[in-house]
Amino acid sequence: MDVKRILREGLMAGLIGAGAIALWYLVVDIIAREPFFTPSMLGSALFWGLKDPAQVVISAQAVAGYTLVHLMTFLIVGAVAAAFAHQAERIPAVLFLAAVGFAAFEFGFYIVLVVWAQPLLGALAWWSVAVGNAMAAVGMSYYLWRAHPRLREQLAAHPLGAAVDEPADSIGRIPQ
Repeated sequence: MDVKRILREGLMAGLIGAGAIALWYLVVDIIAREPFFTPSMLGSALFWGLKDPAQVVISAQAVAGYTLVHLMTFLIVGAVAAAFAHQAERIPAVLFLAAVGFAAFEFGFYIVLVVWAQPLLGALAWWSVAVGNAMAAVGMSYYLWRAHPRLREQLAAHPLGAAVDEPADSIGRIPQ
């Protein structure tokens, strides 16, 4: 494995994902409340045990602390996604594992959110979390898709489920 390439791509993908969510919540906060409400609320909950969104005080410490945790999490997720993309260039079926892994990660994220931040869920609408996560996933996926032209070629030649040595017909069936 080309570890340097994976880390470089993971860094970029992670920055794209973290940036997409940060920008999304900046817009949501500007429209709904005040700028930086969400990272301040989550930072206060994470570091100081805040349980009531009505008691949120926008602070640079809470925003910076939460942003650092958020960024580190996305750098890890980006590195894992880059490793999957790297492996999928050689074995396109790995994309299936990546899709299942993504679904499991999202499910786990919502479980952690419900357990950890349940008192704050009234201030953090499920749809806004879903939209933010979708924006991050699309941005990261697009970056990795563009960074791996060989993967695109492999999937064009051998759609998922098609055997490598047996050509599929026009609708994807393998002759018997």
